[in-house]
Amino acid sequence: MHQDAPRPNHEKRNRPDKPGVSARGLVLTILGVVIGSAGYYASWRFQTPIGTLGGIAGLALCVIGTSHGHDGASPTV
Repeated sequence: MHQDAPRPNHEKRNRPDKPGVSARGLVLTILGVVIGSAGYYASWRFQTPIGTLGGIAGLALCVIGTSHGHDGASPTV
């Protein structure tokens, strides 16, 4: 086997530079999914308006977490 040939760099093959995901955005999105799921379940199961508000709050957290998903993270090289 010929081991001296340089390996092709697969990371730079026609891929746009994407920033990494920040931990804050990931935590907000996951928290939104958990709160939203619990709220909508409570709204459906127990017919409570507080469950609907919890579901809306969870959805808002998902949107905020997604919009801040790339803030402050350094791009991987």
